Amino acid sequence: MKAMKIWRLAFMMLAAFSLASCSSDDDDNFDASRLEGKWRKAIRSGVMDGETVIYTFYPENWYSGRIEQQVSAWPDEGWKTTDLNYRVGETGHMNIFTGKTYNGESKIYLEVDVRKLTDSEMVWYHTDSNEEIARFTKEK
Repeated sequence: MKAMKIWRLAFMMLAAFSLASCSSDDDDNFDASRLEGKWRKAIRSGVMDGETVIYTFYPENWYSGRIEQQVSAWPDEGWKTTDLNYRVGETGHMNIFTGKTYNGESKIYLEVDVRKLTDSEMVWYHTDSNEEIARFTKEK
């Protein structure tokens, strides 16, 4: 009888330990659905840059979708539109591809880490670096 109580206690402790060691890994996962919408590249102070760049994200599923990139160098020249595709992982690492193919595969246009993504701001960094590439504000 005493041995049964010890086994029961040991089993309950093992069960409690295994449940306590489980954690939700989803807390730190990148929420790619928040990319959806129109993002305007912010102009950085001290940088002579006369172009306006807007990325419009159209998610197709939780990890990939289409991007419409609009660039205007000067107001008189109008807008140049480029269709791109993106694939983003759970860590915020994003590959942006051109629609052109080489040997049956799309070419990588840009590779970035999205480290900050709020309802109104997005910041891109060089991959595996703390160097900021671009900062965007969301248009309504």
